[in-house]
Amino acid sequence: MKPTFFRIFFLSLCFSLLSLTGWSRELRIDGIQITGNKITKDFIILRELPFATGDIIPEENLAEQLRLAKENLNNLLLFNFVEISPLGSIEDPSLITLIIQVQERWYIWPLIEVKLEERNLSTWLQNWDFTKITIEAGARIDNFLGLKHKLVIAAHGGYQWGVFLGYRDISLDRKGKHFMSVDMQGNFSHNLDIFTGEDKPARYNLPDIILEKSVDTRINYTYRPDIRTLHHISFMHEYSMLADTVLKINPHYWGNDRLQRNAFRLNYRYRLDQRDYHPYPLNGYFFQAGMNTYITSDASVRYAQLTLGLQYFKQISESRWYLSTVFSGGYSLSNTQAYILEKAIGYDNNMMRGYEYTVADGQVFAISNNTLKFNILKKKTFTLNWLSFLPQFNKIHLTIYANAHFDMGYAYNKWDYCLNTLSNQFLYAGGLGIDLVTYYDMVIGIDYSVNKQCEHGVLSWKNFFFSIKVPFI
Repeated sequence: MKPTFFRIFFLSLCFSLLSLTGWSRELRIDGIQITGNKITKDFIILRELPFATGDIIPEENLAEQLRLAKENLNNLLLFNFVEISPLGSIEDPSLITLIIQVQERWYIWPLIEVKLEERNLSTWLQNWDFTKITIEAGARIDNFLGLKHKLVIAAHGGYQWGVFLGYRDISLDRKGKHFMSVDMQGNFSHNLDIFTGEDKPARYNLPDIILEKSVDTRINYTYRPDIRTLHHISFMHEYSMLADTVLKINPHYWGNDRLQRNAFRLNYRYRLDQRDYHPYPLNGYFFQAGMNTYITSDASVRYAQLTLGLQYFKQISESRWYLSTVFSGGYSLSNTQAYILEKAIGYDNNMMRGYEYTVADGQVFAISNNTLKFNILKKKTFTLNWLSFLPQFNKIHLTIYANAHFDMGYAYNKWDYCLNTLSNQFLYAGGLGIDLVTYYDMVIGIDYSVNKQCEHGVLSWKNFFFSIKVPFI
């Protein structure tokens, strides 16, 4: 009897210790079932999951793994809604089947787009200049062949004229580790930003003269060693012709005095993306570093730039408050003065709220965007019964956030531009705003911001800034 008693006591003690140390059973994924993907291939979905059939997951880690899987599928930007549910086996509780339900978006879009030819919506609204409008027509297929490829064919006219052909996100292997993209674009324009004056791009419009003709060809290669890490290499050839008027106005427009140019760009970018939802992140972090290079065929213009981007997003104690800080910076070197290579604050994604109307040129820049958000309206889904015949559109989700923001920045410019004042000084701005986040990754923002210069005063309608963010084509 003694051995039996001690054996039972020893086993009981072991189980007690295991429970105290957080021991739990392990679950084995017996299968993964996908429903709702009428166009998207199964392997496109399966390769985004942090697990696979046959994997063993501790029970306490299952919820976290399902959360990551849902975020990855949402960030494909192929589905309006994603749900993942575990289903246990009756015979063996340690076996589970994962049911993935997706609602696909509409993928084929006729491109009839009106583009406002300014750096942002607020700048265009200053003058309501209807001559600064480009109309684009064509077609875009977002999930071509069900492989997440993107095919774009378009022509545009009005303020800018040209054609565009792009075939992007081409998978070179079924595991989704190697991708390729090809873009070709031709443009000719009577309108051109030739220099910066009074801290604003000076745009010339000469209806009788084509100021610039260009043909650009770009080839991109992306290596994705895991779902959230990217190495991106881009090679571009540019052929451009300028009217002599451009160099008469600004001899330093592109670094030499020639009217025709063959130039090459070779760019590298590393990206680690742990954000929960790319179009409007609330939790997670993002890191990006890269190098951009530019050289003319005769090597008379040589340029290199290092870039860095850091983003951090955090929900505060599971409340409706969220905090974010975003840093972007760049450092460049060139052998000559060239206006087209000196774009710092106010260009691309390097924006400061409160300075939407202006820019700061330079070779070195740093920007910090800081935001405190409050969720006014939690995510609501509305069903439009009269659109039931189009399931890709009849469900609309809407979330509303209020925000308080404070941005800081600095751009160093070694060239003396007497007409500009924002370079070589510390800039800051703050304000309040409202963001509406809805389906098809659209974010509509209204901000009221006052900057350091306070040129419009504190109480002015000119301090309102509007933005509509949608994924690029």
